[in-house]
Amino acid sequence: MATALASPMTPDSDDRRVPESERDLDFYYREYQQELCRYAVSKFGLSYSEAEDLVQEAFARMAPQLQQGDIEHVRAFLYRSVHNATIDALRKGQVRESYAQSVQDDPDREQDSRSPERVAAGRQFLGLISRALWNMPHKRRRLLLMNRVDGLSYAEIARREGLSATVVKKHVAKALAGCQEALRVNGGKYGGEI
Repeated sequence: MATALASPMTPDSDDRRVPESERDLDFYYREYQQELCRYAVSKFGLSYSEAEDLVQEAFARMAPQLQQGDIEHVRAFLYRSVHNATIDALRKGQVRESYAQSVQDDPDREQDSRSPERVAAGRQFLGLISRALWNMPHKRRRLLLMNRVDGLSYAEIARREGLSATVVKKHVAKALAGCQEALRVNGGKYGGEI
């Protein structure tokens, strides 16, 4: 990794003062962007434009850590970030495909889900869950969403967040219990699993 100069600010070509970390990020992007795109295309069979989006996401994830000087091996970190972003994107695509297939297999199910009663009940349910989520600690909410929305395993969340899988599991369980309690207190008619 490039070492910082004596001053954290260095003059840019047009005499603007740009933080060293932003210059580093720009340098790394120019240096590794095409290489990382080729990696994503060859490893995962993505189109080049999909790979570009994922590489951009990896750099966005990297920016805060680069500014803090936390990255020792930037190239390896970028490869891992692109790998993780691609896995996340592929999982989300599988969830969308699975839902589309289930609707295609049972078209009546889609019709029933649009009835006014179901829409009103769904909105009430979402309102209760939303309030429950916003009333819990930020960390707990984030871990629950990573598990239930992003589809990440406890081990993967633990690795990303620097926690143990047991701690992640406990936070997710407490978050789910909080959501179920909010539903129970507010009518009890949503007894299903979250």
